[in-house]
Amino acid sequence: MTPGPVSIDPRVSQAMSNRILGQFDSDFLTIMDDTMELTRQAFETKNKWAFAVDGSGRAGLEVLMSNIISKGDKVLVPVLGRFGNLGIELAQRAGGEVITM
Repeated sequence: MTPGPVSIDPRVSQAMSNRILGQFDSDFLTIMDDTMELTRQAFETKNKWAFAVDGSGRAGLEVLMSNIISKGDKVLVPVLGRFGNLGIELAQRAGGEVITM
């Protein structure tokens, strides 16, 4: 999904023409296990469920906030435009008590 025309490496074309693996395909599970192991190494954690999230910055922010905020936690959110408003929404959804500035 790049502006074209763009020359791409033939390996990329080949990879894009491969069949799609389903989430329960044994090859997919092997790739996911390998990715999780590399993620644990990169972040120096022993957390068995460390994995990469494929998504936008918003997806990353949502994962972060839903994992670190518990019901009743006080969360200070600086409101500096739409991302501040998103922070409020995500913190509230995670059960946080939002304080804005």
